[in-house]
Amino acid sequence: MRQILLVLVLAAALVGGFFFRGDADHTVSAPTVIVLSGCVLAADLLGSPKSRTARMAAALIAGALFAAGWYLGGRELDAAIDDCAHRSEEVRVALAEHQQRTGSFPESPDELVGFEWPGKRLLRGSPLQYLRTDDGYTIWYQDGQLYFTATHEHELGVERRYE
Repeated sequence: MRQILLVLVLAAALVGGFFFRGDADHTVSAPTVIVLSGCVLAADLLGSPKSRTARMAAALIAGALFAAGWYLGGRELDAAIDDCAHRSEEVRVALAEHQQRTGSFPESPDELVGFEWPGKRLLRGSPLQYLRTDDGYTIWYQDGQLYFTATHEHELGVERRYE
């Protein structure tokens, strides 16, 4: 039973790293630190009770798996952001075509039948956000401190925000 729980904790470390690095805000948040710490501590506690070396190895493996997940989550996020950047004009065209067919812009991207929204990811939604406004829409995504926005009237533009 101890080994099964240890395997689950190690898998949680990998998935946790992947999930938390997939956040468009590139900072390390408190929940990230809590999950990493919890996985390392749990791995240490679930390691072999007779060998301190085995327990330390389990904790190090949990940390390494979290780091591997962090790296892979970052790669997925970068690919999703690149997809959003390359397909933003395609999105604007699909929204304009929908507006011509129906007389209004969609409430959500799900209404764009036959159109695949860019930036699909495994554990998180697309970084490209959509909001219908009174007179049109706004689409946007974030890459660190850079915010990219477009509307029904304006192509994709970028703004750097300092916090």
